[in-house]
Amino acid sequence: MKKILLIIIALIIGGVAYSQTISSYVVASAGESAENGNISISWTLGEVAVETLESSSITLTQGFQQGYFEITSIDESITGNITLKVYPNPAAEFIWVAMETVDIKVATIEIFDIDGKRVYNQKWHLIDGEKQILLNGFSASQYILRVSDETGKVLQNLKLIKR
Repeated sequence: MKKILLIIIALIIGGVAYSQTISSYVVASAGESAENGNISISWTLGEVAVETLESSSITLTQGFQQGYFEITSIDESITGNITLKVYPNPAAEFIWVAMETVDIKVATIEIFDIDGKRVYNQKWHLIDGEKQILLNGFSASQYILRVSDETGKVLQNLKLIKR
């Protein structure tokens, strides 16, 4: 009997020690945030409520919520002498792409959808300055933006979110 109990306890401890962890992540269809002085409120539609706090005049339901997204580099820049900026993110209608470098004169900008299909491909002459890319024809999703030099060498991959 003691052996069976010890085996059950060992299995429970082993299961807890090696169990999978999942971070909080919400993909919501709507959301908004507002600030006024020292008060900041944000919400997303469809998130799971995990706690509700109530007083006589206020009810606050808390859940998992994504913070403000910035462009996230998927990997480090392959060449250390460039600075690439893509903004705003998340984007609704357009993004701006800016790159500071002395070595590269022409770059290629590609955007890939979540399935890996290329949905945008254009050469960019850096002497022209920042490049605006219209996103009106893109559906709301996550994309990968890739910038390559003239030889096809990938300079950087970035995650782009289209609202």
